[in-house]
Amino acid sequence: MSARVLKAGSMCLYSWSGLNFFLSSLILIIVVFRFGNSPLLAMVFEESAIARLGAGVILALNCLTILYNSYAIALSVLVWLVVRFCLSKGQKWAFWALLITIGFVEVFAFIASAPLQNVRWQVNVVLSALYVVGIGLSGIHY
Repeated sequence: MSARVLKAGSMCLYSWSGLNFFLSSLILIIVVFRFGNSPLLAMVFEESAIARLGAGVILALNCLTILYNSYAIALSVLVWLVVRFCLSKGQKWAFWALLITIGFVEVFAFIASAPLQNVRWQVNVVLSALYVVGIGLSGIHY
């Protein structure tokens, strides 16, 4: 029973990692290769308001988008590796490391988007649900 619960928790955390990696990679490709600006612009502003923004403001937002998403990709890879090689093998430190690091990111994702009327709430809720279920099932193992 305990091994199956840990496996189910690991699968949810793999899903968190994969979804986070996919979305961040997609956004990074869009902005880095100049297919478009940060998707946050369109989520927050109407087209007429974007047109009135200075080029420096848009460049700064794109810069922050690149920085954030590159860190999100790195975290996703690290989470996958920790889950694959440590948590799934029952190493207790991996549970605590994932609980703290992903928990920190998930809490601040909601805090960051709150002043913007939680424009990306759908993504935050899905990722948070995967995290809570995954870490919860993994925690039962210990």
